[in-house]
Amino acid sequence: MEGYRNRGEYVFDVLKREILALELKPGQAISENEICARFDVSRTPVREALRRLQEQGFVRTVPYSGTYVTLLNLDDIRQMIYMRVAVELMVMGDFMEVATPLLHEEIRHQIRLQELLIEEPGFEPDQFYRMDAQMHALWFEAVGKAKLWDFIQAQQLHYTRFRMLDFVTETDFTRIIREHKTLLEMLEKKDKEGLEKALKAHLYISMTRMKHAIEVEYKDYFILPESQSV
Repeated sequence: MEGYRNRGEYVFDVLKREILALELKPGQAISENEICARFDVSRTPVREALRRLQEQGFVRTVPYSGTYVTLLNLDDIRQMIYMRVAVELMVMGDFMEVATPLLHEEIRHQIRLQELLIEEPGFEPDQFYRMDAQMHALWFEAVGKAKLWDFIQAQQLHYTRFRMLDFVTETDFTRIIREHKTLLEMLEKKDKEGLEKALKAHLYISMTRMKHAIEVEYKDYFILPESQSV
């Protein structure tokens, strides 16, 4: 608990990270008694942590039933991807005009680290997620738009969990790396039309690839009206 002001803050931070990493799954019940026992704390800090999680939308309390991790809102995820495409295309367009060979090499280095990671036996999807984020952050930082990237990363409630589910269910990380190489190629060529096509494919493919998983295997994780198709 070093670095935390109190036990409630520590419990809140741990539970939030576990929700984002899908260790606590959408729709899963959360027991006050189990959390008290796990962290060896009284009900007061646990209730404070759950209150903050509820305020931020990570859990919901159902009267006479209990507290549950919130489900993923598919419409919010769709809109987040739409926003990412729009914003990131502008940022990458600006990056094309200011990028140096050194910046291109930094992206290439990040891609190489991704290749090395997936060669390791038993690597964790969240490791790849962090590397992926570090690479995308490069062009935001290069054009002075780091706050925009921070804003995108802060949309944790639905989008981050969806991205984690994307990586957890991915069986071909080499495909993602190939897409990253294509993005770099378009940046180096200053091919804006090719870049737009590649970025849209890169960001939207998870919706297509996971269609069956969302509708069948993980349907209990999502708010998905019957009239709505993935």
